Amino acid sequence: MKFNLYRASIAAIAIITSLTSLTASVKAQETQPLVPLELYWSSQREDNFVTATLEGKNSAEEAGYGYARTEACVFRKQKPGTVPLNLYWSAQRGDNFTTATNVGVRSAKEAGYTFARVEGYVFRQQQPGTVPLNLYWSAQRGDNFTTATSEGAASAKEAGYTFARVEGYVFPASQCQ
Repeated sequence: MKFNLYRASIAAIAIITSLTSLTASVKAQETQPLVPLELYWSSQREDNFVTATLEGKNSAEEAGYGYARTEACVFRKQKPGTVPLNLYWSAQRGDNFTTATNVGVRSAKEAGYTFARVEGYVFRQQQPGTVPLNLYWSAQRGDNFTTATSEGAASAKEAGYTFARVEGYVFPASQCQ
């Protein structure tokens, strides 16, 4: 009898420890302030797509996009001084358009894009340690390309994209936790 009670106690402690560890892991993920803003590319659509959400990543992979790189880090939840990084979609163009400015939102709506989701939050004005999140446009491809890396800017210029504006300010990819 004592042996069974001992085994049951050990099993209960193991379950509680497991649940505590799982809960801590979920809480850590929820409180993680910065998340990667990842770039995906579809050669079929000639579309660049940045996302910071699991839903976006899954959508990109399901649609045949390939991962290119992490562009930056954005906030998962809104912080003082930040604005939403909104994702819009145009079925007509086959284009994902990520914007954080009023001009971008207005342009998306005027061009017939539909709102998909908030991808994260970015600073409206530059803060210490942040870099610009730049928007490039290709009329030839009908593609908006949002990038924060020198590699992204060089790729955009090489492919004939023109600089449109700064959408906000983000932390460099090296700062993602």
